[in-house]
Amino acid sequence: MEVDLRYDAKIKGLAIKNGPEHVDPQLQLELEQLNTICTELIGITDAVPSPPTPENFNKDMSRMISKLYEGGVQAFKNGKIQDSEKQFTIAIEVINRRNKFEAFQGTLQELGILLMARADTYLAGKKYVKAFNDADLLIGLMMCTPDNFLRRGVANYFLENYEDARADFQRGLAFDPNNEKLLAELNNVLDKILDENGDYL
Repeated sequence: MEVDLRYDAKIKGLAIKNGPEHVDPQLQLELEQLNTICTELIGITDAVPSPPTPENFNKDMSRMISKLYEGGVQAFKNGKIQDSEKQFTIAIEVINRRNKFEAFQGTLQELGILLMARADTYLAGKKYVKAFNDADLLIGLMMCTPDNFLRRGVANYFLENYEDARADFQRGLAFDPNNEKLLAELNNVLDKILDENGDYL
């Protein structure tokens, strides 16, 4: 399939012109990725991007992200769940706007802390699908953290995915066998499974 790619001044990148109505999603994704990396390269003033190091990590953005995180935590403590959720979401968006050539280790650390906080906020606000999505992403990023399995397990429990919740709590306990919260939640879900199966009165 042939497509007509041209530079579009409005988006400052390549776009498909006079193409078929339905463009292959993979082609569209690759085009967006190409435009993103080109934008990042154009924004660099050096001839070659410098290697990512802690020294060239944008400290101003880090301070902004830290303030948003602290504001979200304070809002959560004051019972303002929606304000807290908004602060964490904005902070995650700021992380996404970081230069793609910055050190990923710092970005990953910031993202992990914010996703944990936002997942807890979603659970408190009874937004269980969103909490599940954040916890699922956290498990992909930080597999050995038992609390992330707790978060996903609780979301699964309230979504009535009891077997998945049981599996999450058991996986979390594999990393921390004496975790009281995981043990308590596992007992709750086991009781629920027995009740659902009619084996428990």
